[in-house]
Amino acid sequence: MSEKQGHLIEKAPSQPLSVSEGVVGKSFTEDEFQLAKLGYKQELIRGLGLFENWAATFTSMNFISGIPVLFSFVMYTGGPEAAFANWTMVGGFSFCVSLVMAEIAAALPTAGGIYYWSFRLGGENWGPFLSWMTAWWNWAGWVTVVPGTQQGATNYLLSALEIAYPNASVLDKGWFSWLLTSIGLLVAMAPNVISQRILQMYFRFAIFWFFSLMLLYFTWFPIKKASGHFQPASGVFQHFYNGVNEGTTMQASNGYTWIISILFGAWIFYGYDASAHLAEETQHASLVVARGMWMSTLSAWALSVPTLILILFCLQNFEGIVSATYSNNWAEYLIQLVGPKGAVAILSMLWVDSTCATASCFMSAQRVTYAISRDGVLPFSSYFRKLSPTRKMPINAAFLVYIVSVAVTTAVIGSTVAFSAITATATIATNFSYLIPIVARQTVGRKHFVPAKWNLGRWSEPLALIASLYIAFLFVVLLLPQIYPVTAQTLNYSPICIGIITIVSLVGWFMPFGWGGRHWFKGPAHTIKAEDLVGAVITDENGKSRASA
Repeated sequence: MSEKQGHLIEKAPSQPLSVSEGVVGKSFTEDEFQLAKLGYKQELIRGLGLFENWAATFTSMNFISGIPVLFSFVMYTGGPEAAFANWTMVGGFSFCVSLVMAEIAAALPTAGGIYYWSFRLGGENWGPFLSWMTAWWNWAGWVTVVPGTQQGATNYLLSALEIAYPNASVLDKGWFSWLLTSIGLLVAMAPNVISQRILQMYFRFAIFWFFSLMLLYFTWFPIKKASGHFQPASGVFQHFYNGVNEGTTMQASNGYTWIISILFGAWIFYGYDASAHLAEETQHASLVVARGMWMSTLSAWALSVPTLILILFCLQNFEGIVSATYSNNWAEYLIQLVGPKGAVAILSMLWVDSTCATASCFMSAQRVTYAISRDGVLPFSSYFRKLSPTRKMPINAAFLVYIVSVAVTTAVIGSTVAFSAITATATIATNFSYLIPIVARQTVGRKHFVPAKWNLGRWSEPLALIASLYIAFLFVVLLLPQIYPVTAQTLNYSPICIGIITIVSLVGWFMPFGWGGRHWFKGPAHTIKAEDLVGAVITDENGKSRASA
């Protein structure tokens, strides 16, 4: 860490910068002034609105391509019955989490999002440690979400090619899968490094493509192909299947199988903080970011449940799906329903849609990298915090996210078990990082947290309790073995990945000889001085000015 970074971090208090009255000083917009009181000067371009903020989280969840990603997984870990019940349940609990996080985001709208919240809520005693741990867990979660999402997209493309070219030996090569994923990651990175205008256009395209696919599901599936061949209600709501036991004895009970199938919904319903990571680029951030969080989660939940029900009613041959050998057995579902050519077309569209989801996840990972580098958390932070000189995009942070994503992709080449592990790891890490500020808000930060105009009122505490218990439950469940008997080939490697994250974050904090974060990390580093706010003039969107209070 540089001397300059140490100086900034040392002066970071756990309360907002005070504003004293004085002579007329610098001019700020409402958003710039609120950000300045939190300790940061405006560096990113603030040109996004509610649509982009909502779309950031909505496209990160992206259930249209998200349901098929782990569709074959949930078919053998509970079948249609568990798929419907767990998806509906997880969506409801996730909405509670989004509301609790939205209340904090409304009061503290910064690009760093939740790790900044942890610092402010933890106070002088606990703030630095909680902030440090949140930063590492949230960053580790997002940089594993990106390759996990793009690997899912690659599996769609590989499945389409396996249908079209069943004898092509190259499709079985690990390097080919790695190449496709690496190229897809470049495509996903593009809107996040070119300009904010391109990012806005991307969000519009992603939403258009999403609803085009959704319309296709609701028309082509039931009207053209499945008419007269729907599953009965019992085949959807009462069809349970335990395919977890691959040995001669039943080691995993039906109840156990039901529980681990929760990953099906949990892989989609998180990433609420995507809206928060755009806070410093969003106009009227205090209100818009909060709305973006809970509105996107609610809309994803409300739209996804009928979509899943439709998919399950249109299922043709359950046994064929669980026994298929495509890169993603959703391909078999489509072949049964719309034929090989239709399956190739939809799988190709899903590759585009899922790559769009990767771009949204990439945006969050990139913004988190920029924000925690701005505060000196990562090695070589001074490099990763730099913005492009004219368009103010965190390009160096994007390069780091891409490199880490490619490295993770290399580790999961050709392994279904490894892919499940990376999805579980990403889900656990991000959700655990949410748990820290949620608990801090109701404990050590209870007395000094000042809610924004938009808040949960008397519902804050009970919703926080529900959210905390749900996240703790997820943490345990997603570490459990997903296939029995447990061997080197079937082991759930997510506990190992979580162990690595835990060790890195704790060792980084407790290292001796002045190297550990406990010696020098005092919290988020201010990039603006208190004296810069003296006599500040605040200009609203109508051009009217007033002196700061």
